[in-house]
Amino acid sequence: MRKNIFLLLLFVSISMFSQQKDLHIDSLAIYLNTYTKEKQTELPKKAFLLAEKIKGDSLLKNTYFLFGMKSYFNKDIANLTLAFQKLRKFYLRTKDTATLAKEYYYKGLSFKLQYKPDSTFYYYSKSKDISVQLKDSLEATRRLLSMAALQYDERDYLGSEISIIEGLRFVEPHIKDSDIKNYPNEVFFTGLLYERLGNVLLMTDRQEEARKTYLKFFELQKNSPLLDIKYEAARLFNHLANTYESEGNYTEAINYFKKSLAIDSLQFKDVYRYETALGGIAFNNFLLGNKKAAIERYLVVLKSRKQRNYKRGLVLTHSNLGKIYEANNEIKKAIFHTNKGLKKSKAVNFNRYTLDNLLLLSHLVKGEKGRLLLEEYITLNDSLYRRERSLKNQFAKVRYETEKKDVENHHLKEENARKQLKIDKEKQQKIIGWLLAGVSILFIGFGASIVASRRKKILFEAKLKQVEVRETERQQIAKSLHDEVAGDIRMLLLKLEKTNLLEEVKSLDIIKENVRNLSHQLSSESFDEVSFEDQVVSLVSDFFEVNFRIKVHDIDSVNWKEINKAIKRTLFLSIRESIQNTKKHAAAKNMILSFSETKNGVFLTISDNGKGFNVEDKKSGIGLKNMKERIEEINGVFNMETQLEKGTIITIEIPKNEK
Repeated sequence: MRKNIFLLLLFVSISMFSQQKDLHIDSLAIYLNTYTKEKQTELPKKAFLLAEKIKGDSLLKNTYFLFGMKSYFNKDIANLTLAFQKLRKFYLRTKDTATLAKEYYYKGLSFKLQYKPDSTFYYYSKSKDISVQLKDSLEATRRLLSMAALQYDERDYLGSEISIIEGLRFVEPHIKDSDIKNYPNEVFFTGLLYERLGNVLLMTDRQEEARKTYLKFFELQKNSPLLDIKYEAARLFNHLANTYESEGNYTEAINYFKKSLAIDSLQFKDVYRYETALGGIAFNNFLLGNKKAAIERYLVVLKSRKQRNYKRGLVLTHSNLGKIYEANNEIKKAIFHTNKGLKKSKAVNFNRYTLDNLLLLSHLVKGEKGRLLLEEYITLNDSLYRRERSLKNQFAKVRYETEKKDVENHHLKEENARKQLKIDKEKQQKIIGWLLAGVSILFIGFGASIVASRRKKILFEAKLKQVEVRETERQQIAKSLHDEVAGDIRMLLLKLEKTNLLEEVKSLDIIKENVRNLSHQLSSESFDEVSFEDQVVSLVSDFFEVNFRIKVHDIDSVNWKEINKAIKRTLFLSIRESIQNTKKHAAAKNMILSFSETKNGVFLTISDNGKGFNVEDKKSGIGLKNMKERIEEINGVFNMETQLEKGTIITIEIPKNEK
């Protein structure tokens, strides 16, 4: 009954713990969803504390990952910093190298939010290097894609192309035609690399190559289950239109932008592609001289981008409207939109359009103000040129140092391998010499060990034999005492009972009982007839009383059939002697016999809650002395611990064999 109640309580406790953990995980999901929508800056810290309370490394790591990424999207530098600090502590505790790669990536993202591209690129590169070492091709590809995008934005088109090609080398081998659908993430990121490569080719006036690359990108997107290919077609058409626009084929560019707009529900399902296509048609109409159509479409795009507060898109729209109104000789409107474009481009560090708007305004605004705008344009242009060159050099330096380190590591490994080979050969020669001598010594030592082991075993078996012989002698003495001496005394007692010598009869009866008891003490039953367990149970039953309880623990844990009879007799006599002593002298209420067995020995612990005794003040009785000698005679170990009013503990260890 108690056992059933315990199991029920355990089940309820586990269920409650499991439910509580599920509630915590649900809370984390709510925090993440709320943080995504409402950007409440206190939520990541709450999530981290809750995840740390649950104490699961996998959950903890994922919580840091997810909230770190959301902090970047929310432009929350403080919580992004907290996330990568947490990842550093997690790495130091677990040595999970993948966590270190993610920490470096988040550091790079924090510098990106601070518009520090050199530091961003440096940490992207460190993160990529760790993923390469871990042979995590997908993570390495993601970092290279981020590096390529950063280089592209800073007009380092050659560096961007190199990063893209490196990424393709990592990820493309996974997506062969036969198993392409088994790698959806690899397919997706390979497609993005080809799209980015197309952009680089477009900016470096390789339009035919760009078109082929964009088509390859689209073919990969078709095989990605993560995408709706209908709207990916709009993405393709916009890219192809840009290549024709770059070549000056504005009519063909408009045709491809129109193909994009013709896709069903594009305005609602993919508003970014819709705005791009409509803006593309507007700008190419302007380039063809159709200013009215260009303005009409741009105003529609402007309204759409204002509604969703797309900042970079608003920069493009206002800037292009400024150009169109300037060409249409509507100067006030041109100044208005150019000023808007300038203000917004500065806010988001869109430097290319900052320069365009400064230059246009310097022409539109007359007098000193126009001159100051032109001066600002020249200063910024020089500054950006120097910065662009500096960043290209820094990107190249990071890439060079990484490649140099890889080469140095490769050479170092080769040199270490050669040195190790030489050391190994020298060691082999020494080892062979020592081995020949060692084998001889080992052979001699092994032989001596076998002889010593056999000698110990023979001596141990001889001791056991002596115990058995002594036990046989005791049995014979006990039988003689019981059958002959006790019998003769009984006959004499019967004769004396017929006389009036009552005192003598009484004394003789006492002698008879003493002889009988002595015969029982000398005797123990044969273990061939009665098992050791049954003999112990019978012995415990004989001494069991209401005020003196004896408990036996784990007697069945020992394979008594495999234990030598001499060992069993020694244990049995030790138990009997201990019970008699405890009952007679200790005033104990409880006594416990605990058995255990190992590969090499049998263990017995005898404990009671009696009054104990002071070993130094009181010499051990003959019973304890005999018990100790009997155990040590067969190489056993006898130990006794006793304290006044705290009881006595006897531990006995007897080897099953001697090797």
